[in-house]
Amino acid sequence: MGLLQEFMKINKVWPSKSLKVPYSPLSKLEMFELGYFASSDVPFRCFSIKLNPGNDHLKDVALLYSSASKQFISILNHEEGLVVTLFESNETNLESHMNQIETDLNRYITQLAEKSEEMRDHITKCILVLRKLDEAMHLALSNEVSRRVYFAIGECRERAALIPIFQNSTGADLVQLALHKWMDTALNSPQDQTFPPEKTNGLVKNFLQIKKWLKELISNQLAGISTLKEANTVA
Repeated sequence: MGLLQEFMKINKVWPSKSLKVPYSPLSKLEMFELGYFASSDVPFRCFSIKLNPGNDHLKDVALLYSSASKQFISILNHEEGLVVTLFESNETNLESHMNQIETDLNRYITQLAEKSEEMRDHITKCILVLRKLDEAMHLALSNEVSRRVYFAIGECRERAALIPIFQNSTGADLVQLALHKWMDTALNSPQDQTFPPEKTNGLVKNFLQIKKWLKELISNQLAGISTLKEANTVA
């Protein structure tokens, strides 16, 4: 059973808790990306996402899953605001986990609202790259063909290259090299066959490291902490 089918089966049965946050003072897209960022801890991966064309972004939706904690998260742009819903098989820690997401999200909203329009755009695009990392991992874990994995990694790498705060951050060069390496791996595999299973664990391990690095970059940028590479000095 695929994760989407499993989610459709449990979303009316498992204990759940939701929060709704009004869009103001941010745009619908900014709120959706911040909701994704607050919800997608490193072990989570996105297994389904639908973004509506145009600038409205109403009813954009993403579904996340963590095999480590057996949690599903739904992120939805509703008419009245962003709705984040957490599903857990065990109700014991449901409220505390939801409270953590709410605390993080409210902090990120305040921080992003204080940024310049340019910086808000850069941070939002960094979260998009985070989503693309999740997508590439999910495709590899779902036994998709190498061609799809290749294009997912390629889109991630190309989008990252256009974001100044990404490219100018400490560690960005190593991240781009790693993405290039996995693009080569996918490209050199039979394009219409499943991405090599023996390579999947290595890809996921590396991408989780990149995801951790990127989450720290975004958190620091939101908090106003510099992530710039140290300038080389000549004595």
